[in-house]
Amino acid sequence: MQWIIDQSIKNENRQGAIRQNLETRGRKLVVDSSIRACPKCRRTWEKVNPAKHNGQDVLFYRVGHIPTYGKKKVVCKRCK
Repeated sequence: MQWIIDQSIKNENRQGAIRQNLETRGRKLVVDSSIRACPKCRRTWEKVNPAKHNGQDVLFYRVGHIPTYGKKKVVCKRCK
């Protein structure tokens, strides 16, 4: 019986691609590596596929919409 429970736990982790460690905290998608924070305008932004976002290669988020804690601080295109 324990073997069946262990196998189901392994299968759930593989299908959802969840890595159980401190950095992911059980989330399926970690955005801290893809979203950047601009220190000048205090907005968060990320590079995206232009085909999926009306030709825009950068997607900007409003101030306060996504926390900047833990994000890389990089000056955005609008502030350069």
